[in-house]
Amino acid sequence: MDVMHSMAVFRRVVEAKNFSAVARETNMSQSTVSKHIAALEERLGTKLLNRSTRSLKLTEAGKEYYHHCIRILNDFHEAEASVGKGKIKPTGTLRISTSAAFGKTCLLPNLKEFFTAYPDIDIDLLFDDHYIDLVKEGIDLAIRIGPLADSSLIARKIGTSPRVVVASPDYLVKHGRPKKPADLEKHDCLFYSLQKSPDLWYFNSTQEGDESIRVSGRLKASSPDAICDATIEGLGISVLCEWFAKKHIQQGKLKVILPDYRPTAYDIHAVYPERRFVPQKVKRMIEFLGNKVDK
Repeated sequence: MDVMHSMAVFRRVVEAKNFSAVARETNMSQSTVSKHIAALEERLGTKLLNRSTRSLKLTEAGKEYYHHCIRILNDFHEAEASVGKGKIKPTGTLRISTSAAFGKTCLLPNLKEFFTAYPDIDIDLLFDDHYIDLVKEGIDLAIRIGPLADSSLIARKIGTSPRVVVASPDYLVKHGRPKKPADLEKHDCLFYSLQKSPDLWYFNSTQEGDESIRVSGRLKASSPDAICDATIEGLGISVLCEWFAKKHIQQGKLKVILPDYRPTAYDIHAVYPERRFVPQKVKRMIEFLGNKVDK
């Protein structure tokens, strides 16, 4: 077996802590993944992993070898990218984690153009509104909207996401239209539960400056799609990203309220694991999205 390939498989097994996950990720059988590890252990004359039905742990030799693998593999790819810059085409499968809302609304409609520009890159999209461990799950790139948690990840801003306060026409007929943020305290508001403080809404006004309002409501959900659907059904008032609410506003299903008080806009970041070498496929996608997402 190719030693460099086996080293790459070993690295992913350590990071994923799971043979079957790496097998699915690399389109290999689980036995083939095991053979790569066994080949390395035979070559080195030492055991790298202690494996049971429930756990997988590195030996002391395995820990040392894992760190050498990271350095060697990164140096190898960095050398190829540096020497072959402009000559080597970006290739391989690019695994992207994104929210379902952003992925379906902003990413999928542009992929045809990306595939045309980069015919040797395949895309594996993972839709998940929760933050996931990029290294453990083997994710190359994640798109995250809003405040970022402190981490060892590298983040590049690719755009800004304006937000709007919306309600259905039926809700406004029954409950009236708020004229200022303080009026929201008398209304049912819908919360995106994955936010740090979902019931604390921030507004910017050119006339009155910044302010925050503590709102209340009976429904919260971990999906922007669910919040949007609930708003359309007249269950309350919500704050949605403008790009997500746009089509529903155009169709008359939602009405923008408080136009003079804009919810604080969110930054959109492309996030990837920290490393000296950033794969060409990751760089090309970040550049591509940077030209597609509003700044």
